[in-house]
Amino acid sequence: MDWSAYRNLFDLAGQALDGRGGFRPALGDGSHLVRHTREGDDKFKARNALATYENHMRQACDRFAAFLGRRKPQRQGTDAPLVQAMLADADLAGRDLDSFWRQFAQQAAARGSMLLVVDRLATNQAPTLSAQQRLRALPYVRAAYPEAIDAYQLDAFGGAFEQVTLSGMEFVDGVLREVRRDYDTTSWRLRVRRTEAGGRSLLDEWDVFSEGEHGFGACPVLAFTEDGSSFPCLGRFTQIADLSRDLFNLRSELREILRAQTFSLLTLQVPEGSDGADVAKTVAATVGTHSMMVYQGERPGFIAPDPGPVESYMAAIAAVRKEIARVAMDDAVSSSGQAESGLSRRMRFDALNAALSRFSLNLQALELRMWTLFHRALGTENRVTVSWPSDYTLADVASELDILALMQATGMPEAVLTEKRRAIVASEFDAAADATKAALQAAIDEAGQAGSGPAPADNPTDNPPGSTGA
Repeated sequence: MDWSAYRNLFDLAGQALDGRGGFRPALGDGSHLVRHTREGDDKFKARNALATYENHMRQACDRFAAFLGRRKPQRQGTDAPLVQAMLADADLAGRDLDSFWRQFAQQAAARGSMLLVVDRLATNQAPTLSAQQRLRALPYVRAAYPEAIDAYQLDAFGGAFEQVTLSGMEFVDGVLREVRRDYDTTSWRLRVRRTEAGGRSLLDEWDVFSEGEHGFGACPVLAFTEDGSSFPCLGRFTQIADLSRDLFNLRSELREILRAQTFSLLTLQVPEGSDGADVAKTVAATVGTHSMMVYQGERPGFIAPDPGPVESYMAAIAAVRKEIARVAMDDAVSSSGQAESGLSRRMRFDALNAALSRFSLNLQALELRMWTLFHRALGTENRVTVSWPSDYTLADVASELDILALMQATGMPEAVLTEKRRAIVASEFDAAADATKAALQAAIDEAGQAGSGPAPADNPTDNPPGSTGA
């Protein structure tokens, strides 16, 4: 698949996540609705105006990012003032690094790929540490969408960018302009589309606005892929964009059927020799809740439209929604209402935990590369180490409690019950502070030790030894 096809799929995933573009045709940004063969402009325009979009992509990515953020990455060697400044304000927008990663993860989950640009302000007037802190003359990060890439070249070994060109709209000298940013292993360049005197942009003609060396020692555009493979990579949730477009069309076509065929038709017997057209006009002008109808012969009635087409569309819509739920791993966090085995539930949660762990470890690798470029640009030694969680323990707590109750009923040893309690508490309070987790685990250990004490003696009886009690 060539880059233009990947780019279109990334763009579609972004539109599905943000609910924009062709999923909001009423705003004039094109439409993902497919026009019928003989559908006129007015009818198609009206259909676009009434089209509604169900944002399943946002729900899936928000939930995934929320699970990912239940446990924060652990960092060591962050005592340096410039590193602390980076952690407190990673993107020059006031967001700390963990908050930046949460939003980055949401966008990356939708596409399967994402770009991290390590940049720095153009200032050479910060020779001292205090000046660097005051002028913010240190690297910062910003996210870039993969669909913004016009051209790129990867190295032959690690799959890192050697050259990349990003396009977009930016304010240049206070004016919103179409720009291209070029990066390679040593330099950067900002180009602005050339315009005529009247402000009209010229086709593929660009003026260099600024350029220079970045000092990172490598291309500062870093690629993230969901599965750790070379760029580009389509993610699991990218399928939801295609399914959402299908659902978008099905709902619009169902609405058309309902508008055209919902109302029943009145049937009225016309006496022989009567003008049917005159009778129809009279009935149409007088029938209502405030009037009555006089008839001869058979009683008037209504003919309802065949429900078959509507039922077919409803079944198709339900099937697409079910497929979206499967791709989004909804079944791992919600019950379908059908009976299932404990093994089946465990497998559902194991799949979600594995996806979270893989995603987390790839973010860890990306952050480590970011810190390498950060210190290289500053000419300092990189002492930062990062450890992202790799053992997410999401589980169906209600089901696990049922298993614990069954273990107790079958007389499992106290040591086994204690370990099961520890696992349940670890899953339920996974997002709690470390001190809270330690206190809870200590309480479980204490309860387990109390429960494993000597068994109470049998109740004494009044019968002497050797007697039958008869």
